[in-house]
Amino acid sequence: MFRKTKIFRNNLSVAANFLKTCSPYLVHAERNKERTRGMFTVSVLKQKFHQAPRPFSIRLAKAQDEMHIMSFIRKNFFNEEPLLRSLNVTSAVANPCLEAYLFDHLKDGCSLIAVEPDNRIVGIALNQRNCEWEGDLLRERADRVQCDPLRKLYYIWSIVSKEPRLHRKFNTSCIFEIAILATAREAQRRGIGYQLTVRSLHLARDMGFQVARMDCTSEYSSRLAQRAGMECMWSVPYKHLVDSTKKPVVQPEVPHTHIRVHAIQLRKA
Repeated sequence: MFRKTKIFRNNLSVAANFLKTCSPYLVHAERNKERTRGMFTVSVLKQKFHQAPRPFSIRLAKAQDEMHIMSFIRKNFFNEEPLLRSLNVTSAVANPCLEAYLFDHLKDGCSLIAVEPDNRIVGIALNQRNCEWEGDLLRERADRVQCDPLRKLYYIWSIVSKEPRLHRKFNTSCIFEIAILATAREAQRRGIGYQLTVRSLHLARDMGFQVARMDCTSEYSSRLAQRAGMECMWSVPYKHLVDSTKKPVVQPEVPHTHIRVHAIQLRKA
């Protein structure tokens, strides 16, 4: 009897060690009519384990990052942004005219990128100075471009830039704008977009801007802006953007039903 009790305790001790060091294991009593009581076996539980998210850091975009940023945009912005998808503005359609316009954002020197330890870009915030005449410049681009999807895109951007009239509302000639916010598909749900938004607002405040804006053509970017403390100042349903025949110009998939312009006052005028 004493020997059986000792064996029982030894087996239980081994099982306990398994539980402490190997969480996917389950210890249970062995059910065998022909064997003595007190025997334990160890079986493997089917448990899904996720690798810990890779760390990332956020820094200012540099001149040497430009080609990598454009490659990132072609892969993660043209193919994912609801307005561009609805207009079928793919990386193939985005001619040098559009890419040159996006490169202009980088010249302002206030864009941010999120990079992993191996310096791979996993997120971008293309930021620019938005002046009161920005909408007029976009309208001029729309009039000059030959590609129909790009012409529609520029027209919509010009409307969104002008209609909220934020410069008059906040009595300022220049606003900090988070123009493009994008995260790599494989790096989503890690808070990268939110951190890029918050860090962009901090940068805007440090640069002396009174107001920051973010034109959200995606429901997800609108939620990010709101979470970062930006107020929705203007919105329009996509179905209200119609052509001369009263047909909707764009019809992004649900939940992307509206364009929303968010803004926040960073300091008093």
